[in-house]
Amino acid sequence: MQEQQYYNEKWSFVIKWIAVILIVILLLVIFIPSNIWRQENSMRDRSQWKMEQLWDAERMYHKLTGYYDADIKGVLWFVSAVRDSILADSEYIGDQVINYKGENIKISVPEFWFTEYDTVFSRPYHAKDTNLVGVYTAIELNPESGSWDTVFLGEYKDRYKYNDTLWEGIIIDTTIDTIIEKVIKYKHFNLVDSLLICPLTDEEYNVKVKGKESDTVIIHSPIRGGYKDRKFLFFTFQDTGHGYIMNGEASWDK
Repeated sequence: MQEQQYYNEKWSFVIKWIAVILIVILLLVIFIPSNIWRQENSMRDRSQWKMEQLWDAERMYHKLTGYYDADIKGVLWFVSAVRDSILADSEYIGDQVINYKGENIKISVPEFWFTEYDTVFSRPYHAKDTNLVGVYTAIELNPESGSWDTVFLGEYKDRYKYNDTLWEGIIIDTTIDTIIEKVIKYKHFNLVDSLLICPLTDEEYNVKVKGKESDTVIIHSPIRGGYKDRKFLFFTFQDTGHGYIMNGEASWDK
């Protein structure tokens, strides 16, 4: 009887551990593939974002020179150098000369070109602005009740009302108030060489300029034949490719 009880307790212990192991395996089967898929999507998004920045650099280079250049590293340097020149001299617009690869290159800098540059090569982020603004306490006639109502007018957002000569209200007091607003701001980033590198393979993107008039730019991801990487012995990180951009049209938008 004692021996049978011993065996029952032993098997009960084994079964419990088997159950624990199976639960762990089940959790791994559920969460590891999910995590791998998130990594795949993240890598793809980062890679495609980089290709978009390279295309924007080519586009802005074309605005300056009138042609494209397959030397994408040189293109990044070129447009960055022009922006630096504008920062140093606000009158750096129109016909200018820049030294590039040992040669003086004639360029035409459009007015407000720097505004487009600063807009394109920046990342949006949410922020809060704290401002001191005037708040007007006023009274205006309510046509329905015939009585005077008290209203509060913002110094900026309600300017159309208290500046309107047709407005029949009367401002009786002014106070300064603190207003916190949720806004979207933009953080600029530099066109560094890391933009040239695919985050998944650490290989450079393939940039080609084709066409009879060299008017077609194609930016290819280095992952054209697919990519596979074994994870945790039983799982695979794989990607069929990150697509390409041809003259601004991205394959992943089709």
